[in-house]
Amino acid sequence: MNKFVLLPIFLFLFFNAKAQDRIISINHDTIYCSITSINNERILYEIKNKNGSVTGKFMNLSQVAEYTRSPQVKPNSEACKIKTSKHVDVPENLWRLGLNIGRSTMPWYFDNFEPMSAMQDYYDKLKTGFHVNASAHYMINSSIGVGAEYSFFNTNFSDDIPTEYSTSIFYMVSEKYNEYIHYVGPSALFVQYLDIRRKFILTESLSAGALFIRLEEQSTYPNLYSSGYTDVTSNSLLTGNTLSAKLGLNAEYKLLPHVSVGVGGSFIWASLKKANIESRASNNSSSSAYNQELTNAFNLSRIDYSLVLRYQF
Repeated sequence: MNKFVLLPIFLFLFFNAKAQDRIISINHDTIYCSITSINNERILYEIKNKNGSVTGKFMNLSQVAEYTRSPQVKPNSEACKIKTSKHVDVPENLWRLGLNIGRSTMPWYFDNFEPMSAMQDYYDKLKTGFHVNASAHYMINSSIGVGAEYSFFNTNFSDDIPTEYSTSIFYMVSEKYNEYIHYVGPSALFVQYLDIRRKFILTESLSAGALFIRLEEQSTYPNLYSSGYTDVTSNSLLTGNTLSAKLGLNAEYKLLPHVSVGVGGSFIWASLKKANIESRASNNSSSSAYNQELTNAFNLSRIDYSLVLRYQF
């Protein structure tokens, strides 16, 4: 057979293959097909089987990384059949819910105070506690989300502390301390996939909001007389709020299609300059001050270390 007779056949097969559409999934699978239609949720396409039959299928846009489609041109149209390629930046899941639980430390808590050396252990225990952080974000695209965060922190301490009364006399002061700190604010979430299969994920969060503090303290000490003593109990309460900012970083592994686990850390900045202060004692004495300017601001900045659980849907 003349080789020139085969040339049109090869050219027909070549251009027919070149005109084929293509879909690349987020798992980097490539499907050669004929795309029939595209809407806001899915791509509908057809695959030609070996026996000549055609099978219709579809793929959700959230599973599509990129697609290439040859535009449909009318038979009498003189337009060139130029393939259009589009990168699909649709999030795999629209919502991400996060839960962080772990330990916290406030190393700058007493920066503006001079703690008594005899109570150093007492002060050190007040610098540490535990926290719970909850977040919800709506993903604008596969890498950016907007939402809100809430964080709860608690530390407490109780002990009997020896206090010097005179050169050779000490008495015991019973101290009970509870501190509750709440943070809430809008947040932005940034997501990075570290591998092709999207199993390893790095997330960063940035938030600005308000911080609320409630500090409860109870002291019981002896009121000494020449003939003996009586115990006096004093209760004090400090409440206040201030502007705050939060920065977080998590490393996660996608354990299930909708669940990822990991570890993370965050930093919360806050400084309390005004507060409401109330105190009452068992001897009927009391005092109160509202929106009081503090002589030394409370540095409430802290560092959190967390275990992370995230659910996506």
